[in-house]
Amino acid sequence: MKRRAFLTGAAAALAATVLAACGSGSTAGGDGKSVAGGLILGAAPEFKTRIDGLSGLKKVYGVSFGSFKALDAGGPLTVNALKNGQIDVGNIFTTDPSVETDHFVVLKDPKHLFLAQNVVPLAARKKVTPGAAKVLDAVSAKLTTDDLVRLNEQVVGEKKDPDAVARAWLKAHGLGTPGKQAAGVELTVGSANFQESVLLAHLYGDALSDQGAKVTKKLNIGSRETYLPGLKQGSIDLVPEYTGVLLQYFDKKAHAETPDSVYSALRKAAPSSLTVLARSSAEDKDAIVVTAETARKYHLDSIGDLAAKP
Repeated sequence: MKRRAFLTGAAAALAATVLAACGSGSTAGGDGKSVAGGLILGAAPEFKTRIDGLSGLKKVYGVSFGSFKALDAGGPLTVNALKNGQIDVGNIFTTDPSVETDHFVVLKDPKHLFLAQNVVPLAARKKVTPGAAKVLDAVSAKLTTDDLVRLNEQVVGEKKDPDAVARAWLKAHGLGTPGKQAAGVELTVGSANFQESVLLAHLYGDALSDQGAKVTKKLNIGSRETYLPGLKQGSIDLVPEYTGVLLQYFDKKAHAETPDSVYSALRKAAPSSLTVLARSSAEDKDAIVVTAETARKYHLDSIGDLAAKP
């Protein structure tokens, strides 16, 4: 899971210019005899080592790309590079508004390379009281995938403040009423460095604050390799996560596929110092995405089609 940071205006243009000028690609081992062998894949740097990244594509679908460009976690660098033809294939996420607005084609994943990715709060066990857990569980009970798409569109497309968007959602779902359920709790809510994670951190933090918790927010920390050590060491206490990618982070041999089995396996795999709270039905999965033009040119419908001869 997992994910993206959004740049706008001049910042995005500058990032695209830098990418084009200096390049950040590396050979991915494409065979040159398949469709993928002649294409460039763009994704976050961690995609090179993730179990469901380059190695997973090769193992599950027999797909090896001609080269790999290290960009961002489904954010503006990846989206803009795909739009501008600097990459041919991108790893972005299913709730990203660009899938619809830019008419990208999400390639089907019939072999379930990407596990279920339900949104879930991950927290330091010692910092979450039963009352705080109930507050967070209430957020998860209300949050849906459609909500996540709409919230992302408000922040990304309409340029609204993510904290204001989160507070409006809480109020609309009866979760913004002041109370004392989390009174006495002090914690730092963190986020990864992509907009959806920031938005979810505001949802969790504001819900807890409304119920009496003393909340500090530490946003845009970085990738999972950066913020999970912080969670274990105590510099943050709570962070939004995604079940499937987090399970693979803790257990590289995990084979669960369904939302329930992934969640159950994750709770068992998580370190004893951490607790995985109730999962929401909201899901934001990794996706292998191409432009409509590329899909037509190579007759692409599923990820496996990339292994075909051109």
